[in-house]
Amino acid sequence: MKRTMIRVLAGVIVLALCAPAGATQNELVPPTAGIFTGVQFSQKIGDAFRSLASCNKGPSAPANVGGAAVDGLCWIDDSASPWIVKQYVNGGWAVTGALDPTTSAAVGAIGGGLATIASGSTVDLGSVPQANVTISGTTTVTSFGSSAPSGAVKIVRFSGALILTNSGALTVPGGFSLTTAASDRAIVTHLGSGNWEVTQYTRANGIPVDVSAVGKYSFNATESVPSLHVAGYGQALTRTSYPAYLAKVTRAQNGTRTSGNATIASVANTSGLGAGMPVESTGVNAGCTIASVTSTSITLNSSSCVTSSGTSTVTVFLYGYGSGGSASTVGVPDCRNRTLAGRDRNDPGSFANLLTSSANGFAADSSIFGVSGGGESKTLLTANFPPYTPTGGVTNGAISIATTGKLLGQSNPIINIGGGGGIDAIGGPNFPAQSLTFSQGTSTFTGNGQGGTSVPFRTVQPTVIAECVVRVIP
Repeated sequence: MKRTMIRVLAGVIVLALCAPAGATQNELVPPTAGIFTGVQFSQKIGDAFRSLASCNKGPSAPANVGGAAVDGLCWIDDSASPWIVKQYVNGGWAVTGALDPTTSAAVGAIGGGLATIASGSTVDLGSVPQANVTISGTTTVTSFGSSAPSGAVKIVRFSGALILTNSGALTVPGGFSLTTAASDRAIVTHLGSGNWEVTQYTRANGIPVDVSAVGKYSFNATESVPSLHVAGYGQALTRTSYPAYLAKVTRAQNGTRTSGNATIASVANTSGLGAGMPVESTGVNAGCTIASVTSTSITLNSSSCVTSSGTSTVTVFLYGYGSGGSASTVGVPDCRNRTLAGRDRNDPGSFANLLTSSANGFAADSSIFGVSGGGESKTLLTANFPPYTPTGGVTNGAISIATTGKLLGQSNPIINIGGGGGIDAIGGPNFPAQSLTFSQGTSTFTGNGQGGTSVPFRTVQPTVIAECVVRVIP
């Protein structure tokens, strides 16, 4: 009979794992003392099986294996909804999941403690069972190992600054290597064969990973330059430290060169390129820059720049190498005391031509990346005034004659004024009228000087000062 009971017990245990029944927490160990009828003993065995089948469902922890709990004992805690599924482990109840009685759905649990692994070229996340793993140290990481099951998900926290190297084995959002900071978090998924992807990354400072933002200007009212940005004052940045920014402010495309000829031909896109921009390519000497461009070619500043013939990638640095920079750096635009204007383009078929040196004093080609123009003030010249020819005449004029004696000895002289404005006759009672002939002359006059001494007038609109910064890190 005992063997039969054991076989039945084993069978019921399998059922208990699959189909929990009603709430019960009966003693699981059959009594070894006392007198019981067959029906009574059968009832105790049945109660024990019901407790196993229900995973000891109830509002309080079971202690029904000889009056105690043992490792592996199952309990559905129904004291609240959803019901919490627990299992006894070395003196405590570990949560393994939950059951929603409203929808009859199971809720899985991620967790099971915390683990820490030191950083290294390979950080084997599969070497620890915990889902939450802290990576300590600052060593560059190139792999998360291959021992974790395919599809395994790990929640990673970083304790310091290290580099996650983007590659096929470790895919980073945006496609560029990422420098972590203390308390940054990531969710990573093992795709199999040691290939992992960072499916989500959260910075401790709250700034999202965003490659599209790299290279953008912004004005900031805070006292310090924000994280992931640099102040824009034309400085040089090390290329290896800012790979995403380097990619955003350079243009790489094929070009055909001829040894000893300064012109690189068959360039697909020269829009926005201009004199002074550094050019790097196979067969081009260091330090060479653009002298001029056409729609399909780039001409360098010297024919000695090109040392070999062929077709290769030509890289143009839109903002140069930066002040004091070299072939290992990339430049940042200088946006100090400057407002921003959109670069002129002929994409619709013609340029806008709203900023030209001849019309408004911008004094630069507004179709080229990074050029600046304009000024704080301007001095008016004669040519700045609109053309104007004054016209008019004198009306109701008067002539006064002051004499101390009689004119020509007459007591009542007569003076006639001719239609042309001159005196044409003089006469009197005792003097016959006489005609006088004369010609009119030309008169000039000098007025008082007006205006200042070439004082410039303001051209600056009402302006508020903020920190001009450029995003350089994803």
